[in-house]
Amino acid sequence: MTDAETPMLSLAAPAYNEAGGIEAVVRDWVRVLSGSGESFEIVVANDGSSDGTGEVLDRLAAEIPQLRVVHEKVNHGYGHAVSLAMKSAAGLYVASLDSDGQFDPADALSFLQKARQEGLDGVNGRRMGKKDSLIRVLADRVLNLIVRVLFGTRLSDTNCALKLIRRELLKELTLDARGYPFPTELVLKLEAKGAKIAEMPANHYERASGKSHLKVWDTGWKMLWFLLYLRLRLSLFKRGIIQRP
Repeated sequence: MTDAETPMLSLAAPAYNEAGGIEAVVRDWVRVLSGSGESFEIVVANDGSSDGTGEVLDRLAAEIPQLRVVHEKVNHGYGHAVSLAMKSAAGLYVASLDSDGQFDPADALSFLQKARQEGLDGVNGRRMGKKDSLIRVLADRVLNLIVRVLFGTRLSDTNCALKLIRRELLKELTLDARGYPFPTELVLKLEAKGAKIAEMPANHYERASGKSHLKVWDTGWKMLWFLLYLRLRLSLFKRGIIQRP
């Protein structure tokens, strides 16, 4: 891809068993981004779906030139799929988001505008009026408190899926999370590298269709153990014992 063909923005999303709603979501992304005047692409990582999600995406990709689909034969987990989509992206800036319709692509455009105006390396979303179950909302609040205590970050919603990052900086990161800690790992490692990051509000909606695959208690324990591992790793990085965060 030449510089002239490089899109300004890549939307990168995971998809696992989202056949019921993925077409409407992708078409909405295309509608919003096409009206922005920005060059763009959409990269979706189909993470071993068994409900026909891959077939729906392939049909859309044959119709929509800006859409690229990356397929995994088996399910590897949320974090793996997000990472695969982001690392497959070609845009100067990469925005991650979920494929269930809970995020507004217009917010990614707002993030892009702010990043360019202020010379930012990234923008972290802060979900407004989170449209999830009460237990998930409470779990997120506890998670954010733990993250602020362990890492001293000023960001208030590190596990928000909607983020924007310069692709060149993204290529420098080694990301370990294969599950739901991925968004938090991503932004904390950016901070550890001294990246200039802002936080902006992000609209949050009900799922377009289907159901979440997240199991709150199981995910919560895995998240806690991963955060302790990440705290140790970032401490070793800051001391110069390891070369990458």
